[in-house]
Amino acid sequence: MPHTVHPHISDAARDLREKLWVRKAPKLLGPYLSDTAIMLGALSIVTFWAFGVGVALGVGAVVAGIVAARQPDVQDNESASLKALLGMLAGVFGIVAGVIFLASALPNL
Repeated sequence: MPHTVHPHISDAARDLREKLWVRKAPKLLGPYLSDTAIMLGALSIVTFWAFGVGVALGVGAVVAGIVAARQPDVQDNESASLKALLGMLAGVFGIVAGVIFLASALPNL
């Protein structure tokens, strides 16, 4: 028996423990971040009229797009890099629309 550290543990329990404790390589988050950038950018455009929500979501979209664009798996994948760019552009548009709305609405409050 190769495992002599815990002789009282059954083989099934040892196999389960090895499955649970085996370290795996971290997943690359680039494609997920590019999808997140698109989602946040679209939400920032839709919610530009909610005082500051559209701007905050737009900033999140721009940050997620920049981080996604710097990932090596996104740089090699054309569709993922275009998603990151589209998310950044949508976020910028949401920020601009939100700022224009806030500039026009705040004097009337």
